[in-house]
Parts: sequence; C-alpha cells; structure tokens
Amino acid sequence: MLNRQKTLILLLKVAGRPVSRFELTKWSFLLRHEFPSAGGSSFYDFVPYQYGPFSFSLYQELDKLEAMSYVRHKDENICIDDPDLANSVAIESSEVAADVLAVVKRFGRSRKDDLTEHVYSNYPEFTCNSKLRRLAPRPVAKPAVFTAGYEGRSVDSFLNLLVQSGIQRLIDVRRNPIARRYGFHRSTLNRLCNRLDIDYIHIPSLGIASDKRRELNNEADYRALFADYRSGTLSEETQSIREVASLVMERPSVLVCMEKDPEF
Repeated sequence: MLNRQKTLILLLKVAGRPVSRFELTKWSFLLRHEFPSAGGSSFYDFVPYQYGPFSFSLYQELDKLEAMSYVRHKDENICIDDPDLANSVAIESSEVAADVLAVVKRFGRSRKDDLTEHVYSNYPEFTCNSKLRRLAPRPVAKPAVFTAGYEGRSVDSFLNLLVQSGIQRLIDVRRNPIARRYGFHRSTLNRLCNRLDIDYIHIPSLGIASDKRRELNNEADYRALFADYRSGTLSEETQSIREVASLVMERPSVLVCMEKDPEF
C-alpha cells in the first residue's frame, strides 16, 4: 500500500466518523499546503475543478481502498470498513501522523461553508474552474509552441501545470500513448482533459516508433535518434506538421510526450 493511501485511512480513523469526499479532499489539500510534512514526499497533487482543489488520483485510489475493504461508502460519506484491517495500517512517518492529527483537530468540525471559505480565500488560483465562486480568472496563454513532459509528475500535477499555464489544448505526440502511471493512458488523459475544458488531440504520426527508442543509453544515442527523426519523420510528415501549426495558432496548445527534459 502506498504511503499516501495509508494517510487517507489515518485521516478517517482520526475523524472517528463518516467523512464526505468533499471533506476528505479538502483536508488532504490543506495537509499538502499548510502543514510541515505536506503529507509526505509523494502525497496527492491537486487541480482546479468544479468545487475548488480536486485530485483525480485521490478519488481513483479511494475506490481501490474500497475494493480492498479498507473503506466503504455510507450515505454518500466514507468511513472505515474493517477496523481491524485499518488498524493494521501503520504510518511510517511520525511527522505525517502528527500533521494528520493537527488537520483533523483544526478542520474536523468545520462546516462545509467554513471549510470552503478557508480554502477559497487562501488559494484563489484553485477556484478558476469553480461552480461555486471564482476568485481568480483562468489563465489564457498567448499563442506559442509550448512543450511539456509528464515524467516524474502525477496526472493532477501535470494538469494543474497546464491550467495554470493557460493551456487550452493538449496535443499528444506519443506514437503509443500507453502509460503505467494513472492518468496518462490515452483514453484516461482524454477524459480528464475534457473535464477541465482542455481539448485532447492525438497525432501519433509525429511520435517515434518504440523499436527505435530502445537501447538509449547515453547522449550520443539520443542525438542519433533525433537526427534520424529530423531526416525521416519530420521530412515526411509535412501534413501532420501543418495540422499542428494550425492547432497551435488557433488555441493555446502544448505538445506532450513523456520525457521531462526537452533535450531528451
């Protein structure tokens, strides 16, 4: 079990009552942003959504915990399913455990409106997609050739980067848009982008075939690969390049692949 999943269980245990998904999301957000441990090194990231900061990954993993009988839904709330099973889960970081106690002590009895007000007033950038109240406009970038790689990021962190950078369209140039990490498989990424009013377009013809991306062990290997890409793909796929150029000029767009470093 991941440490961040253990933290969700501890939040529910400390609360000692059924907790709404809204509360659990906002407590997790505040744990990440207002407490020293930040929930741990791999805790959830958040993106502006319909009711403020939201985590697609948190909801997806909460469903996993329910399938494993750690938690269950009760009257639209979430509670511990099997207390003995939940008690077997131990938080390895004392700092995270202490912060969980502090979060619940400070916000555990807050009314929904008060919790919303605290989050919205202190983090207005996360209200730019809110149905309740927008305290900050959603950024809009000027036309340019933007690129981004999702390596080392959660899908929430990556999507938040796009929203805060003013991106309105994601152009996926991976040949085979399959990923083990949640959120980056083509169908899932398409669905999550649409929820944030970001167009998703896949242009596989501009990707590099998987057999050519094997045995990349040093800088020379990458330079040889990119030289082949320039002389082959880029010289042959002129129609696809024209399509990308048109899309980039039409709306603020970003070309997306996996690699974090644009030099590789």
